[in-house]
Amino acid sequence: MSSRFEFLGNTIVGQYIPRDSWFHKRDPRARLIGLSLLFLAVLFTPEIGGLLLGFIGILLIYWIAMLPVKSPWKSILRALPFILILAVLQIIFLRPDEADAVLWTVFGFTIAQSALMSAVMLVCRFIVLIWVINVFVMSISTSQMTAGLFHLLKPFEIIGFPVNDLTMVVQITLRYLPMLAQLAEKTAKAQASRGGDWDQKGFNPIKQAKRVLPLIVPLLVNSLKRAETMALAMESRGFNAGKQRSSFYSLTFTWGDMLFVSLSLVVFVVMILFRRLF
Repeated sequence: MSSRFEFLGNTIVGQYIPRDSWFHKRDPRARLIGLSLLFLAVLFTPEIGGLLLGFIGILLIYWIAMLPVKSPWKSILRALPFILILAVLQIIFLRPDEADAVLWTVFGFTIAQSALMSAVMLVCRFIVLIWVINVFVMSISTSQMTAGLFHLLKPFEIIGFPVNDLTMVVQITLRYLPMLAQLAEKTAKAQASRGGDWDQKGFNPIKQAKRVLPLIVPLLVNSLKRAETMALAMESRGFNAGKQRSSFYSLTFTWGDMLFVSLSLVVFVVMILFRRLF
């Protein structure tokens, strides 16, 4: 079938790539903390130089972890039309200040220099965020992610926070996303075989939205059935997330983990305070 039905292949969750690299040997907690710091730094850095620094850091992680750079480019190309639409809206609707330089006036809309720079920052920020998300899912498996999240949130049990329940919800969600993509793929193929309009000619967001709408009801119904079946199976086996449970992973924090977290923290501080430092 055509690539327009490949929902499972386009799902980034579950695309873990095992490697015998220094980065993959790091504790899952260290990878979660370090990559989360980089994600927040890219999200909140005010300067293009900060984004460039974050992008260089992400490229170093790709090189150390021996990850392919083809996957991020595919994700960027798929999201690029929507990013460009947001950038155009940013240029049109951002009001210029009195001291701001006006570049053009098109159809009554004033395009200022600050709005153009803001749109460039928006596009660059989204591109770097896609790189961060891809290195996140390709270097940490779902089991390592839930184990690391469980141990990171373990201290909050003192105040009564349901850590076991939260990690179980996260684990089930991560496991179900590829299954939902596979179900959407089967449903789309079934609809196309019965005369459904799944022809893809050019980029038309309205037509694509109308095409996806018929998938919502069967996906929702099947998800509810799967959730009910899983709840009954867990209840019949006496599962209770509130009890003290052991873990398959025995995590140990080493000096290499501290080094990675420390470097990530330094990059985070430099990116956030880039304007003041430089």
